[in-house]
Amino acid sequence: MIKLLWSGMVVMLMLSGCGWNGTPTRNNDFVPLTSIQIIPVSTPIAASKTIAAHTSTRLSVVGNFSGLFTRDITSQAVWSSNTPTVAEFITAGSPERVTGHIPGTAVLTATVQGVSATCSLTVSSATITTLTITPTNPTVAKGLPIQFAAIGTFSDATTQDLTFDATWISSDPAVATVSDSAVSKGLAQTLTAGTTTIRATFIDIAATTLSGTTLLTVTVPVLQSIAVLPANPSVLSLSGKSFTATGTYSDGTTRDITSQVAWASSIPVRATIISGGAATTLSEGTTSISATLANASGVPVVGSTNLKVTGGTLTGITLASDTVPPVNNTITLVRNSVARISATGTFSNGVTRDITGAVAWAVTNSTLGTVTHPAGNLAWLNSGAVIGATSLTATSGTLVATAGLAVTAPTLTSLSISPTSFPDLTLGTSSRFTLTANFNDSTTQDVTVGAAWSSLAGTTALVGDAGILKGRVSGVAAGSTTISATYGVFTVTAPVTVRSRTIQSLTISVTPTISGTPTIVSGNQVKFAATAVYTDGTSKDVTEETTWAIDKSTVVLLADTLNQPGQVVAVDSGSATLTASFGGKTATATITVP
Repeated sequence: MIKLLWSGMVVMLMLSGCGWNGTPTRNNDFVPLTSIQIIPVSTPIAASKTIAAHTSTRLSVVGNFSGLFTRDITSQAVWSSNTPTVAEFITAGSPERVTGHIPGTAVLTATVQGVSATCSLTVSSATITTLTITPTNPTVAKGLPIQFAAIGTFSDATTQDLTFDATWISSDPAVATVSDSAVSKGLAQTLTAGTTTIRATFIDIAATTLSGTTLLTVTVPVLQSIAVLPANPSVLSLSGKSFTATGTYSDGTTRDITSQVAWASSIPVRATIISGGAATTLSEGTTSISATLANASGVPVVGSTNLKVTGGTLTGITLASDTVPPVNNTITLVRNSVARISATGTFSNGVTRDITGAVAWAVTNSTLGTVTHPAGNLAWLNSGAVIGATSLTATSGTLVATAGLAVTAPTLTSLSISPTSFPDLTLGTSSRFTLTANFNDSTTQDVTVGAAWSSLAGTTALVGDAGILKGRVSGVAAGSTTISATYGVFTVTAPVTVRSRTIQSLTISVTPTISGTPTIVSGNQVKFAATAVYTDGTSKDVTEETTWAIDKSTVVLLADTLNQPGQVVAVDSGSATLTASFGGKTATATITVP
């Protein structure tokens, strides 16, 4: 340590008036900012209003907005000094930092949106007497950062944070580096196990050079335990669940090690899990999900949690189509058309539920048809351009359900839209059109999804033209418009009139109706409907427009908010509250799972 003594005059910066009397210089009723305050960030400096020359401190600005609230607006301030030779703002990365140079007096000004505040600074001299680095001799695990601070004591017995004003260096940059950049002074990054000396050096106004040091020890952290989350979840069979693994190390740090551990399920017939923590539940019961990783000594560290699989074990699969119902277990589609398909599972506890998104779909002859599965419980069967017959299958484990697929090529003769109009569509709600194609062999087919939909006045009513939203018309503003649907060479139209109404209340009910509190067994599904009642006495089903929420997802889940709005599925025993929100109104229902 080198210490140069100088007996010259003491130079100090005296801050007076900072933070007490910021006076607005602009009066404008249209500007909500009415006054500002300048406040030193450092508490000791805020109290004494003193910093030594050749040091710096950060100032902050608090804005008062018409007396209604205050907030920090430092980032918006423009700073200036009337005597830059005494004190000035010179740090590009930290424009609110003021540095004192020589004895004298300076007035600092902060301006935000034309509103200004000032504080006076008086300069005299003090010399550095000690420089201390904190923390003292720390031990840090490899890869972790650590922030050092330099604290100086001056000849007038004051202390100051000199982290920004000191020069920083590490004796062994291979072990750890320390930043001397203006935006990150004193921040060390550990690189490898070992020791290095961290040094901070400060030169005061008397040219006294003083250094402080501390020894940084970098260790290789040892993994001590693994936490697997979520802890002890209950999950429906034929569902997915993501687990994470967090490692706790000997230095007290934690780290996400989900991608590093080896995942396993103690009973794979109940649930499987792959790398990354993605589990798939298969059959009812409990299995242990474990995560294993060897520590630095080669000793395996294991963390685990129990996974309870509810909802029964799948015993059968039934195929169906919502838009083109099968006849004799065969779905007949006109070539180059689309039908929505679904799979319903029968489970060992006697319940049935939609498992469209949980099965593997396939068409035996892909030139005749393919299946697309965008998300959730939504799947589309797309017929090809070739005429013929093939099979559609849905598979889960060893269970397979099969239906026939016949692709035909009759001639389109006309289109029918149902209903033929919506003369009273309430603003903010929606309804659905269905489009039917009529062919020369007297057959018909729902082609709602295959048609092109448009609205003559989209500012009055919009109509969906993508996927499951096709044919769904939504009221945007009061007025009238015409909805068009085109399929093949034919186009049909339907008038829509949108009316504005004021909502009075919102109710939800189970469909079909169940009296009292709905009680459903694990794995079963229940459909809720939301009805808006308006001040003119009309009512409207707003199930699709309603926002649905469940307070306890461990008891009840929303089945598929996009494709099956209002539908819930029971997970495990308990009670949960279902909340429906629409038009500023809410309604709730309690659901019990025994």
